[in-house]
Amino acid sequence: MAKEYIQQLPDGPEFRLLGNLFGALIASAGLLAGTMARERSFDYWLEDIVPLLLLVFTVRGVLLNAVRLAQEAIIYDEKMEMLRKAMGPAMEQPADADLDLPLLPRKKGYTEEEVLEAVSKRIQEKREEAVKSNKLIN
Repeated sequence: MAKEYIQQLPDGPEFRLLGNLFGALIASAGLLAGTMARERSFDYWLEDIVPLLLLVFTVRGVLLNAVRLAQEAIIYDEKMEMLRKAMGPAMEQPADADLDLPLLPRKKGYTEEEVLEAVSKRIQEKREEAVKSNKLIN
């Protein structure tokens, strides 16, 4: 029996707000391409009724979801403030704040001479290996 994979789509107000903003963008693009914008007159509103209705409903959705998002943010802030008051000073200072952490060993800083010497030594070793395997002919 094959496993069924059900993908859960996030359904928070922030995603609905973004979806409605995208819908408003599409509706406004339809209005800009419509007859009212081309003729620069509201007399042609009936010809552009579909983008107008789309714009009205998506702007309504944007406003409602923005209000919901603000309410959730306010509620979250209030809950965090209540938690901070309940925890008192224990939340302000972590339990391991006075612990001394061990220091990491420092990497050795190489001077230019040491680097050049190591590189030249490595090149010389590679040359010797190449001569031994007859790959390098001078």
